[in-house]
Amino acid sequence: MGAKHAARIRAIASSSQLPTERARADAIVMTAWLTSAQRDRYAPSLRAEGLGDDFVEHLADERRVVLEEGPDPQDDELDSATRAERSARQLPLRILETLLVLAALGCFAVAALRTEYGAGMSRDALPDGIVPLLVVTVLCLIAAAVVGTVATRRRDHELLDWAVSRPGQLGRGLPLRRPLQGGSVGPALLRGVGPAVLVAAGVIAICVGAAILLITLLSEPDSGATTLGLWMLGGGVLALLLAVVAVQLRGRRLEQIVRRARAAEWFGAQGPEQDPGLLDDAGLGES
Repeated sequence: MGAKHAARIRAIASSSQLPTERARADAIVMTAWLTSAQRDRYAPSLRAEGLGDDFVEHLADERRVVLEEGPDPQDDELDSATRAERSARQLPLRILETLLVLAALGCFAVAALRTEYGAGMSRDALPDGIVPLLVVTVLCLIAAAVVGTVATRRRDHELLDWAVSRPGQLGRGLPLRRPLQGGSVGPALLRGVGPAVLVAAGVIAICVGAAILLITLLSEPDSGATTLGLWMLGGGVLALLLAVVAVQLRGRRLEQIVRRARAAEWFGAQGPEQDPGLLDDAGLGES
């Protein structure tokens, strides 16, 4: 028995959660994660007649046996998982995601250079082409996040397809070198930069809108300026609300990742070497 496997078993034994409770929680999460077609394929191996509570109960029993008694040896398990990972890499989408991220960084770098150069030339207006460059930067980041998310979901779907094709595999877990839901650059950048940009834009818009309204109150009334100030205030408040929603959604996503990672955790005598950085990015790490 390997050191990592022994450490995981000790962690389960010392946990306040009993194997039965852990098994049922993993079964509920995995059942919700699988598609209906995948549950249909795996149900015969569980001898589950239905796809609701019956499937959950049988899958929980399968997981509980593995947690309490250990998994049965499977000689081809690691080799088969390696082949499945290799075929599910989504290389074209990953290349497209990388190109979009590089395009966003390039546009942002050009915009920064133009801003620095234009600051010494004219202080009355923004340098030419800054706004289009910033718009292209944002669009490229959003596109990269979408492509990265699609690639990750397609990879997870293919690996879950591999798991449901092998009786007992969901109870044993998935022996993967790169864990499911592995993060990529595009979504990580958008999740990290997006809320900060929304907060900054919201604060600036509120300050500018308030200044415009104050000026209109102290000077001659101007309906156009008043409307602009109100729009700026409303847009700033909306940006702050969107930032709060984005942070909450990110927290829920991290919680879902943790639960799914536990449900797919593999219990074997000798596990594959996983990249710890990927787990840290997802907020999992060693436990």
